[in-house]
Order: sequence, then structure tokens, then C-alpha cells
Amino acid sequence: MKINKVNKKFIAYFKKFNYLGLVFAVIFFALSVAPSLLPRTAYIQGLVTGLSVASGYGIGVLISAVIRWLVQNEVPAKVKMHAWKALYVTGLVVLVAFTWLAKVWHNEVQALVGLPTNQSFHILIVWLIAIIVFVIILFISRLLGKLFNFTYIKIDHLLPKRLSILLSLIIISSLVFWVVSGVFATNFVNVANAYFGYRDTTVPEGYTQPTSALRSGSAESLSSWDTIGYQGRKFVAGGPDKQKIEQVVGQATNEPVRVYVGLKAAETAQQRADIVVQEMERTGAFNRQAIILATTTGSGWLEPQAVDSVEYMYGGNTAIVSQQYSYLPSWISYLTDKETATEAGQALFDAVYGKWMQMPKDTRPKLYAYGLSLGSYGGQTPYSGVNDLRFSIDGALFVGTPNFTNLWRNTTNNRDKGSPEWLPVYDNGKAVRFAYDNESITKDTSTWQKPRILYVQHASDPVVWFDFSLIDTKPDWLKEPRGPDVSPATRWFPVVSFFQLGIDQISAGTVPYGHGHMYGNAVVNSWATVTDPPNWDTNKTKILQEYINNNY
Repeated sequence: MKINKVNKKFIAYFKKFNYLGLVFAVIFFALSVAPSLLPRTAYIQGLVTGLSVASGYGIGVLISAVIRWLVQNEVPAKVKMHAWKALYVTGLVVLVAFTWLAKVWHNEVQALVGLPTNQSFHILIVWLIAIIVFVIILFISRLLGKLFNFTYIKIDHLLPKRLSILLSLIIISSLVFWVVSGVFATNFVNVANAYFGYRDTTVPEGYTQPTSALRSGSAESLSSWDTIGYQGRKFVAGGPDKQKIEQVVGQATNEPVRVYVGLKAAETAQQRADIVVQEMERTGAFNRQAIILATTTGSGWLEPQAVDSVEYMYGGNTAIVSQQYSYLPSWISYLTDKETATEAGQALFDAVYGKWMQMPKDTRPKLYAYGLSLGSYGGQTPYSGVNDLRFSIDGALFVGTPNFTNLWRNTTNNRDKGSPEWLPVYDNGKAVRFAYDNESITKDTSTWQKPRILYVQHASDPVVWFDFSLIDTKPDWLKEPRGPDVSPATRWFPVVSFFQLGIDQISAGTVPYGHGHMYGNAVVNSWATVTDPPNWDTNKTKILQEYINNNY
């Protein structure tokens, strides 16, 4: 008797919600715990689930409204009662079953990316975070609904009903857009600028101003230590010297040149690029065997594993040149102003290339392009296509390229028939190749023409595969056989997959090398294949990569 009373109260409470909304909320809950590309902590899973459930509820409410508008007949009370009981029972079964499956799938994805299984995965935290997110979104949506009704009532007596509805929608939509893009976005950017702008003025712990005149930021440099930025200081004050290179690989001919111009050095990207060229002339960069045009990530960071490796391989006879275009993390730079990355990449290429082309062809150093993540995006912007890239420079290494990068996207879309999107083959691999590990990087290089363009990307990297079209479009990489570290259970679900991959990016840099957005274990083979350094062999590649793996 008591159980029946509890059941009736429980059902009565949920009847306050929209029936179809709850049906879709339950469905989206089940879909949200399905595997995507990377394992999720309980907090991240709770966020994904909360956003998915709220979206499902909203879709159900919308469908319910359309049905009521089209069908005027009232559903019989007895049918309603049975429907609610069915939802009550089925919903509980689905919630319990998929809560258990969430743990199973979590362990599967953990194993695929080289992490231990059977780690604690607190379901209560998932539920708590999901409920909080759902309640917040529900509160905001209902508040907007009340604002819509208020607006509609105020203008309904002045205009025809349909026009009143349309005008009310326009008013509320404009209000939401103003709050999100104006008030919220402005305050968010201001806070981010305040925090990261302050950090950009500080010196990283353990780093001091370089004494070598071959480094930007030194006393002789045109790019001062005070203006070079937080990540720029790490770059110019880090990396190997001649003695360290000799110690690791047994050969060194020069101290490496590192040129870096900070955001505060000049107002425009072109002015900063001009300073880069002046610094290159001052340090003798144009007399080195190889120049690396390195485009930074949003914060101005260059991956140490990648930039240090090429210096070891060339015995220090290199010049790595770059400029800062932001001090914000890449994801904020992308949301607020990704055009700055394109401006920086174009300006750096134009300035360096212009000076480089003036040199006699037989005395020019090799010129290579490099970029990781948002740096890969910015580094590809100067080139209109594959041939433009190959005819301009001596090779390129692009790592973890974001999905919105035009050159990467066009090359991927025009891949050879039968090759998968996660590992395309372009024009039989004559000039451009895609790889995901050391074996695929070095496979059959005898048919790979020079200049070589190499894209390194993991099937499990959400930075590469996240795209806004995931909301309503199934990507090719989920229509085709999965990559080696992607669960066979991974499926595309409208809206839900968008949240999964979007939030997966938070964890992209926390998994072991060889998965997600972690590429440090393949940098030596990548550079060796693209640049073919003099006096270098596979044994030295193995020694250097082991050193990189153990010390970075």
C-alpha cells in the first residue's frame, strides 16, 4: 500500500514535466554515456550527460508542441496513465542499465588509450553534475519562456496573433544573442585577458634570460626579454645547447638559433614578422642548414619535444623562428579571434620567405613549416593548396590539425577512393602523407617525393575530429572502419556526439603518448622523414626518441 502511494507521488511529480520531453531526456541519457574518443572522468561525463539530457528534453518539448498544434484531439486520460507508467518503468530500467554500461565502456576506452582499467568512476558524481547542469538549463529555458509569454501578451492586442508570435521570438532571440555574445562573452574575454595577460608578464619557474646572442630575449636581441611573453621566455631560454646535443646524439656543429618575437614587441603581425627577419639576420639564421617556420598555439607555446628534436638531429645547425599572436589558450583564441592565427602565419611566411628568396638558390638553407594544433591551423594558412605549399618550401610537418583548417580539410576530402577519413591517402602518397604512429610515418618512404608534407594525427584526437556539423551530420570516420584506438562501439548520435567530442577536447592532452592530442613519441621519426637530416640514421632516431620519451 505504501509502495503504491510512493509510486503515485513519484509519477505525479514527473507529470509536472513534459511527457515527450522526459522520453527524449531518457534516450539522450543513454546515448550520452556511450563511448566517443577518449575516457571521461566522472565530472566530464556528468557535464556531457547534463547537456545531452537537457537537449533531449528540449527536443521532446518542441516535438510535443508541434504535435499538439497539428492534432487538436485530447489524449484519453486512461492512455495518459498507462503511458506515464510505461515511462516510469522503462525509464528506470534504461537509467540503471546504461549507468552500468557507462562503467563498461569507460574501461574499454581506458584500455584502448593505454590507461589502466577498473579505476574509480563515481556514478553519483555523474548523476549530481548532470542534474545540476540540467536544472540550470531548464531554469534558464523556463525563464525565457516566461519572458516570451510576457512579450507576447503585451503586443498581442496590437498585432495579428502570428505576427505577435514571430515578433516575440525575434525579441527574445535578440535578447539571448545580446547576453551571450555581448555581456557574457565580453566579461569572459575580459577575465581571460586579465588572468592570462598577467601571466604573460611573468617568468616561468626555472627559466632565466638567455646569455647567448643566438637567442631572442638576450641582451643583444632586438626582441627584448620584457616583451617576449611567458611561453616565448620558455622557448628562448629552453632547449639544448651545443654541449647537450653532443652528449645526447654525439655530434654538434653549432649552437642552435632561436628567434621569437612577443605580442608586445609591435602592434601588428606584420611588424612583428619584420622584427623576426631582423633577428634572423642578426643571429645568422639564414646561414644555417635548416630554418623552421614554427607557428605557435594560441598561448604562444611551442612543443619542446618537437622543436628540441630537430635541433638535436641537425647538430644545432638550425634556426627555429616564430612569433606570438596571443597569450590565451588555443580554445579561447579559437572562440574569440582565430583570425589572429592566420594573420601571424601569413605574416611570418611572407617576411621570411621574401628574404629567403633573395638568396642564391644554391646557398639557401632548407625551409620547413611546422605547427601543432592551432599552430598547425595558422601554419597552413599561407598556402592555397598542396602544390603551392610544395613549390614554396622544402617540407612541412603539421601535427594534430584542427578540423576547421582549410588545406587539411580540402586534402582530406579529396583523398583517394577507399582510404578512410581518419588516415587518408592523397594522390597515392606521392607528396602528402597522413600517419598516426612511427610505423606509418616511415612506411615505404622510397616512393615519397620531396618536398614532403606530413600530417600526423590520431584517430582518437578530438581536436582533429570535432566539427560543428556533428550536431546533425554523421562524419565519414564514423561510417568507415574505426582507427586502432577508437572503440567499435563508438557511434554518431545527433547533438550528443557534438557534446561528447567537444568536451573530449578537455582530456585530449591528459592521455598517454600515441593517443588523443599527445604526439611527442613520434616527433623524431616525423622530422627525420620530412627533412632527411645529414649524417643521420635509424639508430640515431631510436636513441633520440628514447631520450625524448624519458626526459620530456
